[in-house]
Amino acid sequence: MTPRISFILPAWKYRFLREAIASIVAQSSSDWELVVVDDCSPDPINEVVISFDDPRIRYIRNEKNLGGHNLVKQWNHCIGFATGDYIVLASDDDVYKPTFCEECLRLAAKYPQVDLIHSSVEQIDEEGKHLWDDSILPEFTSKYEYLNWWLTGRSFTCIGNFAFKRTALLESGGFIDFPCAFGSDIATPIALSQNGVANTSEMLFCFRQSTQHLSADSTRFKEKIEAISQLSEWLQAIDYEEPENSVDRSFYAIKNPDYLHKKVVYEYFYLVIKYLPFKQLREYLRLCRLATPTDRSMMVLRWIKNRISR
Repeated sequence: MTPRISFILPAWKYRFLREAIASIVAQSSSDWELVVVDDCSPDPINEVVISFDDPRIRYIRNEKNLGGHNLVKQWNHCIGFATGDYIVLASDDDVYKPTFCEECLRLAAKYPQVDLIHSSVEQIDEEGKHLWDDSILPEFTSKYEYLNWWLTGRSFTCIGNFAFKRTALLESGGFIDFPCAFGSDIATPIALSQNGVANTSEMLFCFRQSTQHLSADSTRFKEKIEAISQLSEWLQAIDYEEPENSVDRSFYAIKNPDYLHKKVVYEYFYLVIKYLPFKQLREYLRLCRLATPTDRSMMVLRWIKNRISR
């Protein structure tokens, strides 16, 4: 029996929803279903869904808003409606290339042992214009290689560019919950990469850079700092066994406390501290609980340098 992909789309924003759904309907493979879960949006989500008149699309409206209180809780609620072999957590503003589903199913057949299929990412702006391209990963990577690609910043992650084996995702407890879902899209794929990762040879997912994204919300900076800390602690707790082959050993070596510490300090600064006004620096630096006093001093100096060089 041919595997099937469940696109699960938690919907709140209306502006790009039609384009997002249209990209799924236009898939070259017909082995998919789409479940749109309206999270009590004030916008006419149902009208957009009904306009497609496609029996493979289901519409469900939550009794109460979940994502506004806990986005990952909403994600995990939504995946309970999936009936396919693989789950793709789609977004109400991102876009899939026509062969995304076809390629994911091809890789699922070729690498049946993997629980995770990954597509590299093309970033687009609000008008759909190309911004930049992600790296293309080898067709199969071990869990050590995959972690290395992410740690070294050569693989962009945004949850919608993955197909998760449904049984494995549910058995693992679903998406990992960090504050405001910051880092949940990083940790969950790493957790599901135990049996390796199959990767498409093209960028088949378009991530839309938009002011409507939660990641662009400056009112959530405190939650973002805490999520950065929790993700770093989660990464440090990964208990990978020593790999047997020399290739994986070279990737395994990069997962060390010094490297992870430098990464968390880098993210504190470039994802939060860099954007703060001077009067808030002290308050937010105190929240960077994995940073040393020296790290905090260096972040202040870097903040001053950035302001001077503007």
